[in-house]
Amino acid sequence: MKRAVTLLGIFVLVVALVMIWSLPPGTRGTAPTPVSTVRGAFHIHSDRSDGSAGVDAIAGFAARAGLQFIILTDHGDGTRSPDAPAYRNGVLTIDGVELNTTGGHYAAMNLPASPYPIAGTPEDVIEDVHRLGGFGIAAHPGSPRPSLSWQGWETAFDGLEWINGDSEWRDEPRAPIVQALLTYLLRAPQSLATLLDRPDSVLARWDALTTQRKIVGIAGSDAHARLGFTQRTDPDVASFHVPLPGYEASFRVFSNHVVLAAPFAGDAAADARLLLEAIRGGHVYSVIDAIASPGSLAFTGDSGSPLSSTTESRTAQMGDAMPIVGEVSLRASANAPPGTALVLLRNGERLHEVVDGPLEFKGITAPGAYRIEAYTTAAPGRPPVPWLISNPIYVGLDLREKIGDRVFTARTPARTAEAATESGLNDTSRIDVGPPLDVRARTFASDEAINWTFALSSGAADGQFAAVPIPVSGLEGFDAVQFRVWSPRPVRAWAQLRAGAGNTERWGATFYADAEARWVTIPFAKFRPIAGATSSSVQPPLAQVQFLLLVVDTLNSLPGSRGHLTISDVAFVK
Repeated sequence: MKRAVTLLGIFVLVVALVMIWSLPPGTRGTAPTPVSTVRGAFHIHSDRSDGSAGVDAIAGFAARAGLQFIILTDHGDGTRSPDAPAYRNGVLTIDGVELNTTGGHYAAMNLPASPYPIAGTPEDVIEDVHRLGGFGIAAHPGSPRPSLSWQGWETAFDGLEWINGDSEWRDEPRAPIVQALLTYLLRAPQSLATLLDRPDSVLARWDALTTQRKIVGIAGSDAHARLGFTQRTDPDVASFHVPLPGYEASFRVFSNHVVLAAPFAGDAAADARLLLEAIRGGHVYSVIDAIASPGSLAFTGDSGSPLSSTTESRTAQMGDAMPIVGEVSLRASANAPPGTALVLLRNGERLHEVVDGPLEFKGITAPGAYRIEAYTTAAPGRPPVPWLISNPIYVGLDLREKIGDRVFTARTPARTAEAATESGLNDTSRIDVGPPLDVRARTFASDEAINWTFALSSGAADGQFAAVPIPVSGLEGFDAVQFRVWSPRPVRAWAQLRAGAGNTERWGATFYADAEARWVTIPFAKFRPIAGATSSSVQPPLAQVQFLLLVVDTLNSLPGSRGHLTISDVAFVK
């Protein structure tokens, strides 16, 4: 019996040693980063949503991990006023929000409180974020969970998470996860790093898109310190959970290094503006600290002769665009462990590589998005995760936004004189068809406008709605609905098409209105089935549509909301 126990003990010890030996060799120190480069973590949840600790405590964990900033992104709808930037435990703390869309989550920064809930399609959410002066990052785009993966690839999102801590363990087989849990108490950051792989599909998407426009790549910790076992919702509201992986451990796995225009001065508001401007500009690279830390990268380019008379910019750092004047030279150097390979990629394809030395590549004449990946000999994952990834330098690319208004050749007015009203049991929807009732709307509207007043009942969101149905027929052959709209206060409302058996199926798209009178044109191709529809048709069957509806509900309006819309010149165009 004693011999069996002894053999079992030896076996357990050998297994433990093998497991520990298989971990990355431990964080190897590199030279400090320049004073104008700061390290921090993005995409963090506190106990205000589905995290397990308060903001002050999280800042304390970040300080112990050696970070200088954190960006919180608690789940919300954008209506909460964000906390002002502040130094907490010596760490610059910035308050953002993770918004739900119908095509994934969008983590927004520099966003003031919205006058209405921000929700809906990725396109609508991004439009609202931009209108309010914010910018955002497509969160966990490579998540294996359909409810979390990003679907809005055709939209004008500002950036994406090239790696996400939560997504990385979800796509791993059970055995590596069990091994990471067994070694977590001994070497937590390295244990978590064994679950990292190079996210090939996300990087391929990023590389393809950066040939067309600037898109910032950033590492998202997605730190909750709240591991549940019965998650059925996003965010997870299950009561039973354990505080794993811990905030400090997550912060020690990887970080973002932001290259500032000037060092932090200790003024939280000013430093936050400096930081967010640099992130928005793409002056950021990511480092897997569990392999080596803190790491440092300089990636620059120059084009043409400095004596050239052209006024175009001929120098750049990561995130910048530069023209091709003569030939372009790119240079990269890193404070890296021995044996580290620096790889220059153009549009995602390997172009040049050096080991244990600075990288220089001259004579570039081909336009493209050029970026750096660095690999150490101890990189975990299959395929190996890069130790370091930069944002691109955009060489010779036309990154101007290409927007063109389509000219419609035919226009058929809608039957607005037949408009009616619908509403929930305790909601209100009233219309007056005629001249605009508000003098402020008379500068744009025709003599016949729909003056719509609505009120949603208060209490919990429980299907409140107010609507204006306008009868239609013969929509086949038309391409879009068009109207002019005005509202005394900001509002986002639906345009819906109703059809199907019993005229109950609905397809919809939302639009924005405020005190600036505006034209709204919504192509029918943008209408999507409303939740609960039973039809298998993704696009509305135009020949069967019987009503155009204008709708306000709790997607973008809070219970108890009241408002007014003036709508005129409703027509179908092609």
